Amino acid sequence: RRWRRGNVIPGREVLPGWFALLERAGAQLVMMPEWQNGVSWRRANGWVGDDYVHGQQAPVHIGAYALRTLDGATQLVGAAHFGPHAESHKGLCHGGTMCALMDDVIGWTGFCASGVCEPWSGFTVQVNVALKAPVTVGSWLRVEGTVSKVDGRKVWVKAALVSVAEDGSATALHCEADGLFLATRK
Repeated sequence: RRWRRGNVIPGREVLPGWFALLERAGAQLVMMPEWQNGVSWRRANGWVGDDYVHGQQAPVHIGAYALRTLDGATQLVGAAHFGPHAESHKGLCHGGTMCALMDDVIGWTGFCASGVCEPWSGFTVQVNVALKAPVTVGSWLRVEGTVSKVDGRKVWVKAALVSVAEDGSATALHCEADGLFLATRK
């Protein structure tokens, strides 16, 4: 899939400018019908509710993911928005929203470990998160998951949540995680 002009993903909001830089660098957009088509589509196709991290009304949601290879490793990069329902302290987001985001990016990075996205091809079995700095309500941040090791069905992933400048450079680390994804038997 291709991005649309102005960083607009079909059915989604305008994404930060740094996200469009990923396409120019050769990354592939990763979008799923269950994210894009809303609750009524999900229910008509066997889902029970809205997506916890990708739904438009989710406290923190990923507007889109991009898949790329960086220094020989598979990496998934997402644009994550922390909305008003993520608030805990005045103007700051609950740490659990960062943990949910780390679980999501570790799982989706596992689905993409081969360099091709294979949705629902396994599951996250372990997530270890270190919260580093608070997130302000309304922030758009970059979430990254990178495959660090593969051994049979086991995929180890390192993840991070960072603030970024418009040129895509990281300006602050908000949290980092290590996780284990287990691919289903083929």
